[in-house]
Amino acid sequence: MNIMNQTFEYQRIDLHGKSYQNCSFQHCELVYDGGRSPTFSDNEFIDSVFVFSGPALRTLYFLGNLYNSGDGGREVMEQTIDDLKNRKIHGHEVRTTKPSTEDRNLSGSTLQ
Repeated sequence: MNIMNQTFEYQRIDLHGKSYQNCSFQHCELVYDGGRSPTFSDNEFIDSVFVFSGPALRTLYFLGNLYNSGDGGREVMEQTIDDLKNRKIHGHEVRTTKPSTEDRNLSGSTLQ
């Protein structure tokens, strides 16, 4: 569903599979459940929040745990964020780079 040139105020909006262009979201809760990804182009977000549920929330927990697992996990996450910023993530599977820690371990500790 393509939604264009609309203003949403004080609403809870299910984002699943929708496309928003030139819309304004004011004081809204934008809900993403991990299903088909929404797309956004030239929108305005004013005092609105994104709410993650189901698989989307579990993915955020996973990424947070990976980031906090040690130097290697942090490095993998920072590279992934850079890839997102530079639009380098495409397709159904994404492969990250190996951490540059001495033993290529996500924890950053050296095996003995």
